[in-house]
Amino acid sequence: MSIPANALSDEECLHYAALEPAAAAELTRRLTAQSIDPSAEREELCEDIRRLESQIDDNDDELNNLRDGAEEACTYIRRAMNRDEDEELSVTVLLQKALHRLE
Repeated sequence: MSIPANALSDEECLHYAALEPAAAAELTRRLTAQSIDPSAEREELCEDIRRLESQIDDNDDELNNLRDGAEEACTYIRRAMNRDEDEELSVTVLLQKALHRLE
């Protein structure tokens, strides 16, 4: 390891412990000296998980909105392609509406 293990942050030490014996030894030393609080690390990880779950929910909502917009755009495009005499809107207006939904 190019950086001395004692110069690693706690997070880096946790990450590299499985890969580098010096980092594992430093992690053991810190845990023994109680300079790392495993429960605090656990709380941080739980908070990260909650944040990621919230982000997943937000992304799901955004994805659903995008799907809805794409479906509406497809409907406008189909109406423009299969335009009959009873259609109230012009092809240009239908395509503009489809473009608006895709933007």
